[in-house]
Amino acid sequence: MSDHDDHSPIDDSPVDRDAIDRDAAGAQLHEARAATRRVAVEGSASASAWLTGLAAASAVYLAALGWFARTDEAEVLGVSLAFAAVLGVLAVVHLRRVRASSLGFSRRFGTAMGAWGACFAASLGAGLLIFPGSVAFFAVAGAITAVPPLWGSLRELVVVRG
Repeated sequence: MSDHDDHSPIDDSPVDRDAIDRDAAGAQLHEARAATRRVAVEGSASASAWLTGLAAASAVYLAALGWFARTDEAEVLGVSLAFAAVLGVLAVVHLRRVRASSLGFSRRFGTAMGAWGACFAASLGAGLLIFPGSVAFFAVAGAITAVPPLWGSLRELVVVRG
C-alpha cells in the first residue's frame, strides 16, 4: 500500500513557478494601475470642485468689493472674512483628496491656481489702489479672475471622463 491516502491525490506534474509568478505579478500590476486610476479620478473630481468653488467665490468677493469705498473698512473686512470662510470650507471638503506634488500634483491644477493668483492679486491691487468703489471695475475683474479656475476645472474633468 502507498504512503498517501487515495482520497488526496498528489500532483507529480512539474510546476512552472515562473509562469505562476508572472501571472501573480500581472494581476498585482493590474490592481495597482486600477488603484492609481481611481485615486487620480477622485483627486481630479475634487480638484475640479475646488476650482469651480474658487471661481464662484472669487467672482462674488471681487464684485462685492466694488460696492465699498476705501474708508468702508468694516464692510471690506466682513466681506473678506466671509470669502476666507468659504475658501476654508471648500478646502476642507475638496482639497483633502487632491494628491500632493510628491504624488503627482496635477500640472493643470497648479497652472490654474497660479493664473488665478496672478489675476486675483492684480484685481485686488488695481481695484483697491486705483478703482476703489468702482462696481464696474470689480465686476469685470471678478469675471476675469474666475476664468483660470474654471478652465482648470474643465481640464480636471477631462481626466475624470477620460
